[in-house]
Amino acid sequence: MKQKILFITPGLFKGGAETQLLKVARFFKSKQHEVMVISLKPINSFGTELEKEGISVLYLKNWSTHFVSNGFTLFKALGTYRADVVIAFMFIAIIFARLLKIWFRFKLISTIRISVIKKKWYLLFKMTRGLDDAVVYNSYSSKVSFENQKLVLKEGIVINNSVDIPAIKSNGSPLRQSKPFVWICIAHFKYNKDYPTLFKAMSLIKGNNVLLQIVGNLHNQSWPHQMIKALKIQESVQLLGHKHNPESYLAVADAFVLSSFCEGMSNSLMEAMAYAKPIVATDISCNKELVEGAACGFLSKQEDAEDLARQMSEVMNYSLQERAILGSRGRQYIATNFSEEKVMQDWQAVINQVTKNQAIHTSELSAIS
Repeated sequence: MKQKILFITPGLFKGGAETQLLKVARFFKSKQHEVMVISLKPINSFGTELEKEGISVLYLKNWSTHFVSNGFTLFKALGTYRADVVIAFMFIAIIFARLLKIWFRFKLISTIRISVIKKKWYLLFKMTRGLDDAVVYNSYSSKVSFENQKLVLKEGIVINNSVDIPAIKSNGSPLRQSKPFVWICIAHFKYNKDYPTLFKAMSLIKGNNVLLQIVGNLHNQSWPHQMIKALKIQESVQLLGHKHNPESYLAVADAFVLSSFCEGMSNSLMEAMAYAKPIVATDISCNKELVEGAACGFLSKQEDAEDLARQMSEVMNYSLQERAILGSRGRQYIATNFSEEKVMQDWQAVINQVTKNQAIHTSELSAIS
């Protein structure tokens, strides 16, 4: 049956969570559902491509200067659209959606995409937890964390992020003795990505014919260039900025590294696994779930540059065959658990159950997740 499905998100920046939101939105649109997206901030990195696909998008203005008008716009949009189901991505959007549900009485699916919540959202998030009709996580570690802390009342389900499985040739680019070992990191320069630790690790291995390429938006910050210069690793680190085709850099790299001290289920890490790259990532819940689940690399201690350098050196000292084994394990793990077809079937199953007023019980989890 055709449904009116509304997505609420903090903004439409080209990040991992937003990428997954749009994949799900496009899937429901392809199934002839009516789809709308509300961005709580005026962040639009997609231009008009969504509207061209028949997905209506509403961007609210800055709340600091348009609080009252944003409230009127939001209520008018909800009243006109009359969503059957609202899918809220990330904490502030979940809180907004829960409060709006009191007035508009739609079915609400709250999606949690990280295992920790910032203190500023904690109390309001916990106070409104009874308004969810379903809770979806993108990792088991997040599910366990929130349910153990009793931050949710509904028993949630896990729906993995979907990952495209690329065609690759000979595990990316064949290694040659004459070229540097190329590490790739794909992550915007946000505080939780902990680039300072990665830069310090590079300073410890810079003499080993190694190059780190970083694809990610610097957000006009100057400190990365300053720190690279201070550590004298200008020849070993390339800041490539935001790229529309990060996979082209990923495809020819030798390995992937991620130094975050706080992370959801990282899209870039999973994409690196899909490209059969050996992985070094920090030992935090979601990274651990992926790397240990696939046995595709190594975990380093959080905010420990020496340990990160050791793990990176370990991979660099592996033979090509040994690295290929790590990479193939990661690729197979992603193909088995994160294919787009499986993930979208899981989302359709949740929508079906919520709209039929059926509770999602533990006995049904295996059929959905």
